Amino acid sequence: MLLRVRDLEVCYRRPGRRSGPVTAVHGVDLTVHRGETVGVVGESGSGKSSIGAAVLGLIRPHAGLVEFDGRDITHCSRAERRELARRMQVVFQDPYGSMNPARTVGDTVTEALRYNLGLNRHEIRERLDRALDDVGLPPETAGRYPAQFSGGQRQRLAIARALVMEPEFIVCDEPTSALDLSVQAQVLNLLAGLQQSRGLSYLFISHDLAVVRHLSDRIVVLRAGRVVEHGPAETVAVEPSHPYTRALIAAAPVPDPEQQRLRRSARRQALSKESHP
Repeated sequence: MLLRVRDLEVCYRRPGRRSGPVTAVHGVDLTVHRGETVGVVGESGSGKSSIGAAVLGLIRPHAGLVEFDGRDITHCSRAERRELARRMQVVFQDPYGSMNPARTVGDTVTEALRYNLGLNRHEIRERLDRALDDVGLPPETAGRYPAQFSGGQRQRLAIARALVMEPEFIVCDEPTSALDLSVQAQVLNLLAGLQQSRGLSYLFISHDLAVVRHLSDRIVVLRAGRVVEHGPAETVAVEPSHPYTRALIAAAPVPDPEQQRLRRSARRQALSKESHP
């Protein structure tokens, strides 16, 4: 087992002195084994990104345990997190927002590499060229700027930024939600190929169950910060046991307006059954 999350609870404080904290994640358990992809799916506000942030140390959990390769990393120091960056990386939803438009993409992709590993220029360039090649971009890409790339290309650069550290585990937080459907498929296939070639493990966070199903071995379904269903990806996506999971499937957009109408009707029925069992 590479990652273990147990009884995780994440709280946020509301603005104002009299307002109490809001619990975004309630007692969540999940595991990720080596070479495995676990999908975490739910609507906006379900707490899925909060789980990823807690795993990465971007927020401190109110309670619970996060273990990585048998080590408790729930409350790591900054120095310990820098060390973990060699093994654990992230790909966010908006690659352009996380890139400095005034710096070349080569500088951006290798920033963490320079600060964390102390490699020489030759070693940095080797890792950069390999990462760019792995995501399907030529070496000369490094000298260009973020605005010169399409959304799909920028997401490939974000993946390359994670790869240069040669991690074992990557949190993918809505990495395809801002992309066109055809580009989504390309990025998902890229991530699947990298998993095979580099032996990666993923925690894949998305609101789209169809996207999660494409890449995941197992799926965890969240609603209001709680796990309502989990299991093998095909089982959860094809034969869901919980009304909320069925509602998520029915909410997925389809090209045919009549089929979309039927799906929306099915979603309303599923949520009605959940509210009035």
